[in-house]
Amino acid sequence: MNCRQGLAGWALTLLLAAGLAGPLMAQDQKGTLVFAVESLGAQTLDPILEGRPGNAVYQAVMYDSLVGYNFEKGGVGPGVAERWLLSEDGLAWTFHIRPGQKFHNGDPLTAHDVKFSLERQMAPNSIAAAAATMRRTIKSIDIVNDLTLVINTPSPQIGLPPALSRAVAPEGAIMPKAYIEKVGEEEFRRKPIGSGPWRFVRNVPGDRIEFEAAVGTHWRGTPNFKNLHILLVPEESTRVAMVRTGEAAIASIGPETMLSASRGGLEVLSVPGTMQAIFQFWGTYRPEFKGSPVANPRVRQALSLAIDRQQIIDHVMNGKALMPYPFATFGYTEYFSAERWWQWASGAYRYDPAMAKKILAEEGYPNGFELKFANTALPGTQFMVDIGTAIADMWTKVGVKVTLKHYEWGTFAPLARGDQVGLAGWASMFRTAGRPDVPWRYNGAFDPQADAHLLGEKDNCDATCQAFVTIYKDLGAERDPVKRTHLTDRMVELVADTWMVVPIIEGMGYYAINTRKVGRFAAIPGRHELGDVFERMPRPEQSPWKK
Repeated sequence: MNCRQGLAGWALTLLLAAGLAGPLMAQDQKGTLVFAVESLGAQTLDPILEGRPGNAVYQAVMYDSLVGYNFEKGGVGPGVAERWLLSEDGLAWTFHIRPGQKFHNGDPLTAHDVKFSLERQMAPNSIAAAAATMRRTIKSIDIVNDLTLVINTPSPQIGLPPALSRAVAPEGAIMPKAYIEKVGEEEFRRKPIGSGPWRFVRNVPGDRIEFEAAVGTHWRGTPNFKNLHILLVPEESTRVAMVRTGEAAIASIGPETMLSASRGGLEVLSVPGTMQAIFQFWGTYRPEFKGSPVANPRVRQALSLAIDRQQIIDHVMNGKALMPYPFATFGYTEYFSAERWWQWASGAYRYDPAMAKKILAEEGYPNGFELKFANTALPGTQFMVDIGTAIADMWTKVGVKVTLKHYEWGTFAPLARGDQVGLAGWASMFRTAGRPDVPWRYNGAFDPQADAHLLGEKDNCDATCQAFVTIYKDLGAERDPVKRTHLTDRMVELVADTWMVVPIIEGMGYYAINTRKVGRFAAIPGRHELGDVFERMPRPEQSPWKK
C-alpha cells in the first residue's frame, strides 16, 4: 500500500469510527460548532453572485450540488443526481435525480428546480465564473419527469458532470424554483433556502454567517451539532488563539503555523491533494530562445533532478505535504492511470544532483548557465515563496547561476497574460489547484490560444504543441472510458516529457483543531474547504480523538 492509499483508508476508517452512517434524531443534535476562517469572500448566499471561495465554504453548507463528491477518494461522486448517462451521439446528458429530497421550507426538490438553477447560473445577471462557458456548452435543458432531466449540448461535452459538481465549480448549486419565483430575488438573498444539511439563520456582513441543522436526515450526513457559526477572522494568529481558548473549534492555518499550533496543544488536520507547487518556463518556444538552455527539455529535467523534494516537505512544509504526481494530476483524477504515474513520478522526481550535473555537461553546460527566476505565491499559499527560495539555492549547488526576483502576486499576474514579454525566457513559481477533470487544466496551460500557452502560441506552434492540440481535441470527443484514460495518459506523458511544467510537492489544506470542541473527522481529499464536511463532524464525546 502506498501512502496515498493509506490516506484514503485512514479517511474511511475515521468516518466509520465516528459512527456517521446512521441517522440522528433532532434531540441528538446539540452544541455549536464554530469555524474561524480567513476570508468569507463576498459573503453572499446567492450562488449566482459568487465564485469558488464562498461556494466551497458557506454556500456548500446549505446548498446541494447537482453532482457531488466521492467522500473517501476525492473527485466526483453522486449529488442531487444519483447517476447520469451520456447519449450514444455524445450530445445529451441524462441526469436521474435522487428521490425524496426537500428544500428547507418543505418543498420537494425536482428536475424543475435543477433546470431553473442551471438556467439561472448562466443568465445575463449571473457573475458565476463559468456562466459564459455554460452558455456555450449547454444548448437546452429538457424535463422528462420530476426526477429526470436531459441537458443537450451543441458538441460532445464529456466534462459536463464534473463542471456541475462542487468538486470543481459552484455552478451546479441547486436553488428552489417555486420559492424564488414567489418571493423574488432580493427576498431570496435576505432569506435564502437550500436543500443541504444546514439551514440559514443569520448573515452579519464582515463578521459571520450562522446556520442550524436542518430538520430530518440528509444523504450527505445529518449534523451532530445543532448550530454552525462561520466567523471571519483575517488574522491567523487570532484564529489560532481562538481555537486554543475554545472560542472556535476549527481554524484554517498555513503550514508556517502548524508547528506552533501543535506545540500549543492543538491537533493539525491536513487535507491531501488540494494543490501542487510547481515551477514552469515561459515563452521558450520563441525564435529568440532557440539554442537557449531553458529551451532544452533535458536541461529543464536536470533542474528537476537538482531539487530535494523530501527536504522541502520536511523543512518548508513541516512534513505536511506529499511527493507529487505529474502536473495537475492527483490520486482522484478521473480517467487517469494513477498507479502507473505514481510509480513514474517516484523515479522521475527523485533527487539526483550527480545526474543533474551530468546532463548539464552533456548538453554543453558543464559550468552551469544563467537562469532568471520569478518567485511568487498565489493568494493563500505564501509558503510557495519559501519553496522558490529553497529550489533556487539547490540549483545554485549544481552550478546554475540564478537571478532570483520576488514578485507580489498582484504584480506578477499581469505579466502572465497577453504576450508575456516580461516573462519570456524565465522560470517561475506557480500553483495548480486540485481538480478531478485534468483536461480543463491542461488546456488552460498548454493550448496555443489559452492564457498561459506554455507550449506555443497561435502562430508559433511546433510539433509538440500541435500534438497536444490533437490529443486534447480527441479527448474531448471520446466517450469510451478505456480509450479516454489512454488519451489522458498520452496527454500527461506528452507534457511530462517536455519538463515545461514541473511539480515540486503536492500540498494540502491545513486546520488547527481543538479536540475538546469537535471529535475526529476526515476531510475530503482534494477539497481544501470544509463546507461539505461540517455535517460529518462528530461532537467530542461521540468520537474521541485517537492518536
